[in-house]
Amino acid sequence: MHASLHSWRWQRSRGRRVLSVLILGAACLFLIAGCALPWQHTTPGSGLGPKPTAQQVLAAMQKNFSSVTSFHLTMKTDNLGNTDTNQIVIRTADGDVLMPDKVRAQANVLLSGQAVTVNLISVGANQYITDPITGQWRVVKGLLDPRALTNPNTGIISLVGKLQNVSAPVADTVNGTPCWRVRGLLPAQDLAFFTGGGVPARTMLQASICAGQADGLPYEISVVGEAAHGDTAKTSRSFVISKYNENISIVAPQV
Repeated sequence: MHASLHSWRWQRSRGRRVLSVLILGAACLFLIAGCALPWQHTTPGSGLGPKPTAQQVLAAMQKNFSSVTSFHLTMKTDNLGNTDTNQIVIRTADGDVLMPDKVRAQANVLLSGQAVTVNLISVGANQYITDPITGQWRVVKGLLDPRALTNPNTGIISLVGKLQNVSAPVADTVNGTPCWRVRGLLPAQDLAFFTGGGVPARTMLQASICAGQADGLPYEISVVGEAAHGDTAKTSRSFVISKYNENISIVAPQV
């Protein structure tokens, strides 16, 4: 009788343990994200842990950027050197990018050597700016091909995979967004698709890239150095990215 009672109590205790495990497992399913073990604290959505390597940060940016549909972009160039008066040079720009090949922004540009503020739209290979005097849209060439920004294999994001002598990631923020900052060297020729090039071979740029700790997406890419003809060693270009995957529409203007 004593043995039977002991066996019954043991089975009841075992049943409670099994039931507890089942309830815990069901709770995990309802939470969708799943249950992580206490030592497995990874950042949701980024695939990065609390102390990622530079290679992990750079790989996460390239992978996660492939799912992006749109983003807001602020570009800025400081310490420009001698520029060609026949070129349209973007000094600052603030606007939206719609994947795979559309850009709409307000920009401060050097037009025939004069600084003017214009609106610009690029749709594929077609580029438009507003006339600084009349405000009317007109077609231009060589201003900003959006594919230079959006193509993951040849555009801005491709620079992530071309960094050399990279540093260990350092925790930082970009406009309040926690990110991992990685620094390194970038061959100037790899930025020629955007700047036009024209600098001596083997010219290197100081580069800095910051990836969101929560999503592994790039929030800032910046370079310093001679990336184009007329640049100086202090010429800097920065691309600050935000507002990922918002619902926007960009259409070519009537000309």
